[in-house]
Amino acid sequence: MDLSGFFENIKEKISDLKDWLFDWIEENKKLALIIASLIFVILICLILLIVLASSGKKKEVKVPDQELIINEQLLIPNGPELPRDYTLSRQTKESWTDQEIEPWFTTPSEKEINSLSQSNDNMINEIIKAAP
Repeated sequence: MDLSGFFENIKEKISDLKDWLFDWIEENKKLALIIASLIFVILICLILLIVLASSGKKKEVKVPDQELIINEQLLIPNGPELPRDYTLSRQTKESWTDQEIEPWFTTPSEKEINSLSQSNDNMINEIIKAAP
């Protein structure tokens, strides 16, 4: 079956259905009017329901006017996601004391400094060799 024959078949079926519907409406005018009225009322109700549901008042969240003081102790909520001794922020110091520096900083030896210098020189030489 070709495509134009397929469309002609569909047109014929739709035309037959339309003729049957108009004949039925002519025979049952009161019933057709009641059904059409019910469909119309249901559509109006659905439209009103959708409009009212989408335009309903949205609750505004009121934020209390409180001044935030940074030096206050932080109140950490209880919960599994934050350990009790976890601090969200702290006041930083101008400089570290010698006791705080000691575990984190070690003075490099002469051998380590020379090794680092040699490594840097090798990298520079490779970059220079690759340059045109």
